[in-house]
This record gives sequence, C-alpha cells and structure tokens, in this order.
Amino acid sequence: MNSQETTRGARLSACYWTWLATIGLGALVGQRWLAHSSGGDLGAALFMQAALVSTLAMLAVVPLLPLLLVAWGVPSRRLAAALHAALWTLFLLLVYADTVVYGMFRYHFNGLVWHELTTEGSEDSIHLDGTLWTQVALGTLAVLLVQWFLWNRIHGRALRTREAGPSQGRSPRRWFARPKVLAAAALLALVAGEKSVYAWADLTRDRNITARSRLMPLYQPLTIKDLLGKRLGFDLSGRERVKIASEGVLIRYPLETPRIPADSQKPNILVVVIDSLRRDVMVPEVMPRLARWSEGARRFRQHLSGGNATRFGVFSLVYGLHGSYWMPILNEQAPPVLVTALVEAGYEPRVISAASMNSPEFRSTCWVSVEDSVHDRFEGEKYLRDRAVAADFRQWIATRDASRPFFAFALIDSPHQVYSVDPELTPFTPYEQRLDYLKLGGVPSAEMIQNVKNRYLNACAAADVAVAGMLEELEARGLAQNTLVVVTGDHGEEFYEHGTFGHTSNFTPVQTWVSFAMAGPGVTAGEELLPTSHLDLAPTLLELLGVDRGLREQYSVGLNLLDPPEQRLRAIGGWQEAAIWLEEAILLIPLEGHKGLVEPYSYDWKPLDLVPSAIPGAREALAQLSLECRRFLR
Repeated sequence: MNSQETTRGARLSACYWTWLATIGLGALVGQRWLAHSSGGDLGAALFMQAALVSTLAMLAVVPLLPLLLVAWGVPSRRLAAALHAALWTLFLLLVYADTVVYGMFRYHFNGLVWHELTTEGSEDSIHLDGTLWTQVALGTLAVLLVQWFLWNRIHGRALRTREAGPSQGRSPRRWFARPKVLAAAALLALVAGEKSVYAWADLTRDRNITARSRLMPLYQPLTIKDLLGKRLGFDLSGRERVKIASEGVLIRYPLETPRIPADSQKPNILVVVIDSLRRDVMVPEVMPRLARWSEGARRFRQHLSGGNATRFGVFSLVYGLHGSYWMPILNEQAPPVLVTALVEAGYEPRVISAASMNSPEFRSTCWVSVEDSVHDRFEGEKYLRDRAVAADFRQWIATRDASRPFFAFALIDSPHQVYSVDPELTPFTPYEQRLDYLKLGGVPSAEMIQNVKNRYLNACAAADVAVAGMLEELEARGLAQNTLVVVTGDHGEEFYEHGTFGHTSNFTPVQTWVSFAMAGPGVTAGEELLPTSHLDLAPTLLELLGVDRGLREQYSVGLNLLDPPEQRLRAIGGWQEAAIWLEEAILLIPLEGHKGLVEPYSYDWKPLDLVPSAIPGAREALAQLSLECRRFLR
C-alpha cells in the first residue's frame, strides 16, 4: 500500500469514526428533546432513544458526504482537520439550537423560524442579545476544540496502524469481524428495528409511539398501512385526511365584488390590533384604560383569532379568509375586499404600525393596494414606537380632510416578545429584565415563568397607555360617536400553561383566544357569549355599511359578529398545521394531507385516544373546512 493510499485510508477511517462519535454527542444533546415527553412505558422510552439515534444518524449523513470528499481530495492534513471540526461543530450547534426552539414552542427549526430570522423587519419579533451570543460563542469554541482533538486523535491512530501493517504471527480479522463493520451493522439494526416499531404503531394507532416520533426533527416514518393494512385485517376507513394547503394554486377571490351603497351612512373605522393580547388581560388590573373604555363597548367573550401567529391572525381579520389562503394571496398580491371596498366608497386609509409591515409580508397582502398609506418606520424600544404610533394617529386626525370618512389600522407591538416595558410603568414585580431563551428552552423554574409573565403584563400596561391616547383623541375631537372602533389581539401568548412558551406551537385557548371589543354606530354595548372569530370582522364591517348580507359567501368565510349562531365551525390557521375547535376536542390538521392524519387533542393539549370520526360533529366540520378552503381557488 503506497503512502497516498495509506493517508486516504486513515482519513476515511477518521471520517467514519468522527461521524459515529458526533451521533453519540448529538444523542446526548438530544436528550433535551426527550425530556419533554411525559408518561409512557419502557417500550416507549426505548423507542425514543432508538429514534433519536436513528434520526441523528440520517441527518449526520448530510455533512458526512462533503467531508468524505475533503478527506479524499484535500492535501493539507490541518485544513482537512479544520473543515471536519467546523462542519461537525455546526451540526451539533444546529442540534442544540433546535432543542431550544422545541423546548419553547414544541416544534422544530422550520420555515417559520428561518423566515423570522432572515426577513427584513424580523428583529421586531426575535431579539437575541449580547449575553446570549457570548454564551453561544463560548460553547461553539469548546465544541470546535473537542472536534479538532477528536479528528486528529483518530486520524493519527489510524495512520500509525496502517503504516505499521499487520502484526507478525497474527492473521488479519475477517471483514465481518472488523469494528467498522460491527458498528455499521449495529446501527443498521437499530434503524431497521426502530422503523419497524413505528410502522406497526402507525398501523395499530398506538399514539404512545407515533406521537413521540415528533420529538425528533425531520423524523422519517415508515408506514405500511396503505400496503398491508387491509390484508392484515385493519379498518382504515375512520382515518381522516384533509388536504387544505393551497400553495402554488391560483385564486379566484372574490367570487363577486361587494360594493358599499353610495347613500349609506359611512362612519369612520379604527381597528387596533395589540400583538399577543390574551383574552384575560384587558382587565382593570392590567389595562385599566381599555377596560374602562370597553364597558361602553360590546365585549366578545368567546372570540378566537384566525391564527396562532401574527401572519394568520391579522390576515384572517382583514380578509375574512382562513389562513390556508395566505400563500396564494401573497403569490398573486390580491388585496382584501374590505380595503378595496372602503377605498372605493371614499374612505381615506391609514396604516400605522410599531412593527415592520414587511415581516410578515403585509405590504404585499393586506395593504398592497394602499401601500403609500403605511407608516411603520419608527425608532426606539417597542413601547416608544407604540407611543409614536399614537402620536402619528393624533397628528393625522388633526390635519386630514375631515369631509371624508377614514379607515385606520394600528398595530401596537409592546406585548410581543421580548415584551417591551416602560421602566416608569411596572405594576407587576418582580419581572425578568431580559428573556433568557436558553433557560426558557430548557426546564425553567416556576419563579422564572412568573417573572417572565410579569414582564409581559407590564408590556400590556404600556400598550394600554398608547391605545388610550388614540381613543382619547377621538373623544377630544368629537369623533368617537361616529367611529367604529375595534380593539383586539392577533393571537394569544402562553407561559407554559400547556408546556410551551409564546405562540405558534399549539391551538389552545391561551394561544388563540383573544380580547375583542367593538364600539360605535350600530353596535350595542354589553357582553357577547356566543362563539365568534376574527374571520367575522370583514363581513361585519361591510354589512354595517350596507353591503347585502347575501353576498357574504362571495368574499369571505366569516359570519356577522352582531348576529352569531349558537354553534359554528371555527378554524385557526398555523404555519404547517391548522385546527378546528369543537365542543369536545381540538382537531389538529396537517396542511398537507400526506404529512399525517387528523389528530384530536383536549383543550389543555393532551392527545386523545380517539379517532376523529368518534367525536360529534367532526366529520361535518372537516368536510365544511375542506370546502371553505377551496371556495376561492381556481
């Protein structure tokens, strides 16, 4: 064996063993995923460990392939070692980052996370401070040094062994007894066994196993139900799949354009959305000014947002459409009927936001036809930007043409993470001075959770001041009696009530049930206890302005807030999933039917050991949602 073959053989051997070593290190880090699984028996525990190793082995093949080329073709040993250390460190860093994301939100690093990190204006949603970056840098350096040492140690030992050749008097091991082969065989057996266990659990609907597969990122399931289910005597008819995703599909929206009658009364309209406004915070203890104003408004006590994220919450509010329409609307930049009808009727539009309207892409959706009316370039802390929004509104009201009615939309951002606190307004103490995402992504203490929530409540108090300033301006100018005012949230916010932090992770009441109050001409003050939704605002406003009720289904899937039924379908949009609220359960629906079955959950987000067809009204609700999500598609 010549020296080049010896060197390449040693490097390839180092690649192989560092791959296995990194899988082992990743499995240690990945125990943070498994820590979020409660209950289960020994079989489930063994499955999770096997699935963890299996998943990491397949994910680690991605960096392994280019590293094999490095080992084969890069002449410099130091450069090869550096590239190996860097790529495996990056792999482990991504694994750790995903455990933090999953610890807070119960989903893995996905398109939503990437979008929030890379889109202009995303800094309004995610703020990573210097302390966090310092911790990450030190941890990365430590792992980099370990990987450098590991590769050089394995490579050096393999090189010496190959240069020395076989020992005299000892016969070489047979190929199947070599450590490399034995390790590969053990890994393949583990992967095959784990996939077989999942396939059988999927066939028998053993959620003790299948639900735990979601703990791992990009888990690749093996299913046999379509191939062997009926042959083995399993009834698959009750397993609902609903395809409601519509990315890449052309839209036909609206089916008929509603028009506001020229002779109708045209009150002003002000819609204020307070980011992350839970149902239980518009109360005197937290937001005294808005609580006092709402006493003269109609308060909707059973009101759901149309999404568990800002994108879908605001979209459903302005369009009156399910979140599944987001991508085709964005792709075609189709303006909302509500806005176009108001502008056509002579309304002057004004959109004022403390957060960028680029992320999410509201400039290309909700406000695409009135983009010149968008004002979102405010500086400073969020609570200062909220005050700037109120000041901008007051100045605009004072200088605009009063002969025209106005439509104003304001987004207040203080209660969104990282919860911007006015240091002179902190009624809830103690509160966290900063959000430590590394701790929040682990197992935070009850004291830390309460302090984080106190920070959120203080941010709500700051938002209360900003919005009150806008409402006081209407009163001062004698406009309050002739203005329809809506104050609501885009989604809720969770503080580990159901095991997660923030929003976008589930469809529980704390993440989707929002404050909603409406006042103005045609709106009777009091409490509304029947179920309502963000989907209802657009048709409600248009019908208050005289649009024919019979046209509602031609441009919206919502109902009228002022005439809600006792029972109804209420769907909530998410990034990769949607949900339907029923009386007995929440149905979780993958946006792509091939990505899984409809799964029922309790309202405290525990999986229910039921098939959806056993839940009253589930079949009818799924069928209705499917039709509604395709009504405006070509």
